[in-house]
Order: sequence, then structure tokens, then C-alpha cells
Amino acid sequence: MHYDISKSLLLAAVIAVLVAAVPGSSATAAVELAYTNGVVATLHGADELSSRVRSYQGSPSIELSDGRLIPVITDINDPSIYNHGDGEFHPFTRAIVDHALASMTHPNMPLEVRIYLLPYPRRGALVSSTTGNEIFLSPLVLEIEPAVAAYIIAHELGHVFHNRFMPSGSSRWREYRELRGITDERQFNDLAAHAYRPREIFAEDFRVLFGGPDAFFGGHVENTQIAEPGAVPGLAAFYLRLARERAVQPRIAATSSPNPFNPETEIRIVVPQDDGGVRVSVRVYSVTGALVRDLYDGSPSGDVAVRWDGRDNRGNRVVSAAYFAQIRMGNESETLKLVLLK
Repeated sequence: MHYDISKSLLLAAVIAVLVAAVPGSSATAAVELAYTNGVVATLHGADELSSRVRSYQGSPSIELSDGRLIPVITDINDPSIYNHGDGEFHPFTRAIVDHALASMTHPNMPLEVRIYLLPYPRRGALVSSTTGNEIFLSPLVLEIEPAVAAYIIAHELGHVFHNRFMPSGSSRWREYRELRGITDERQFNDLAAHAYRPREIFAEDFRVLFGGPDAFFGGHVENTQIAEPGAVPGLAAFYLRLARERAVQPRIAATSSPNPFNPETEIRIVVPQDDGGVRVSVRVYSVTGALVRDLYDGSPSGDVAVRWDGRDNRGNRVVSAAYFAQIRMGNESETLKLVLLK
């Protein structure tokens, strides 16, 4: 990762922001942040989430307002924490997030996003991540530098952006791959190393092109083997056009719930009526591409719902980590990211 910050490009005026507390809120309740660039963010602060810490199966977890439990690490000396920094966790703050979102230079992002400023890192998922329109910002082990915060927030908002305008299975991914020069699926795929996953490249491109001066980081993306976003003709215009057009529905419509999950999750696949009898398979892979579990293989007459209990093909429980459910329908395929938290 490059940390040489350049402010010579993508200089833009900071977008005005309207900050309004949710009616009936208290000092620790969620707040709503609305921006003229179209983003509306519901922010759950570290104080609010700290008050929601519960013991679940003998370990601390944050109970979200919808009842989901997020296992967390409250002790910085836990063996999972490799870098103890200055000896304490430093959560993202409302001011840091506010500044980063207001600095986005994309003029039209009709996005509703829910952001959790975690007081503690999640067990099994120490870094920040995005699911759907939810961003989980994990604390750092040192005081958070504004540029580092902007980098992380812009990258994660890039994931929200493609989840909204380029959902899994959308034909727009093919257009993006061709434009970006990453059409070789043997090298660029969802099971590849992090920097070679198309969704990560998309989020990095978004950060560089529209994250604002602090998130720019010299115009570099994580993958140093591909062209920098500013050097790709038509790339910025592609992002601008995406937000103006209605999202194209993918041929394979698949969801998983709950996700993150513990101890099991259900994967639901919509099979179009005119595809009745098509061959459908669902397999779970590790981040290294190793097969973990064969979940389903058949020719259904309707929609498919399969459950994964967090076990491999031998019946052993797998460790807390990210996994990928690869769904094949005829000649088409799609991948869902599943996060198991214990």
C-alpha cells in the first residue's frame, strides 16, 4: 500500500453537509448525516455500540438494534491482535466520518448507508468491511490519521456503490472488466488474492477517482500491476453514468442471511420461471480457493434455499473467517461472500 499523499490532483471544494439528530435520540443514539452529493448515512457511534456489548456463548458481542450479534475482541492483548499499537483501541469518530463523506467528489450518489463505528474489532474480521449498504469500521490501534481514515471510508463506500448500482451478476461487471483491462478470470476473480478481486479493484478505483484529496494517496491502488485509475480512459465517466442509470438486475439473484452468521446461514437463489430444470450448484470455498463444502447440485423446479451449518465436507466445524459461496446456474456463475463469526 502506498502512503505518499498527493493533493495535486482531484482538488475539490468540500461538499456542504447537513447534520441532524434522529428524533428522540440521546447522546449515544444514532445520528443521520445528509450530504448534497446524495449520501444519507445513519451513524452508530462507538458509545452507543459499547452500551450494547453482551456476553454470548461466553464471549463479548455487540447486539445490534435488529438483534444481530457481532462477536468482538475487547482486550487488546488478545492473541488475535498482532499489533498492540499504543495499548488501546481507537474507534472512528463522527467528525472523521463526516469529513470523509463530505469530501467525496462524485456529484450524484443516491446512497443510503448505515455505518457502525465499532469500539472493538470483530472477532475473526479485524479490518473494516462492507455488507450490502452497511459499513463496519473497525478501530485502529493508534490514533487515526485523517488521510488513513479517508482512505478506508472511501474504499468501503465504493463497495456500497457497486452493491447498489452493480449488484452481483450484473452485466455491468463485464463492461467494467473490459474497460479496466481485467478480463482474465483466471487471474482476476473473487477467489484470487485480495488485490486481484474485481470488487476490490472497483472500490479502489472509486476511492482514487472520487474519495477526495485525503483519500487520493497519489492516485495509486492496492494492485500495483494494473494501470492507475486516472490513466484509464472513460473510467471516471463509467462511474458517473452508473449512478444515473437504473441498476440492471442480474440473471442470478442470490442472497444469504444472516451474514455475518453463527452458527448457520441460509442461501436463497431465485430461479427464473423460464429456467426451470436448469442445473444449479452451490459450493463453499475458502479465501485460498480450497473447496470447503458441497451444498447443493441439482435441477430445481423453483427457487433454491440451502443452509450451511459452518461445517466442511467431513463434518468438521470450520474456523471463523470469510468464505465464498460459488453459485452456478447453467453457464452463469455468481459468488457470495460469507463471514462466519464465533
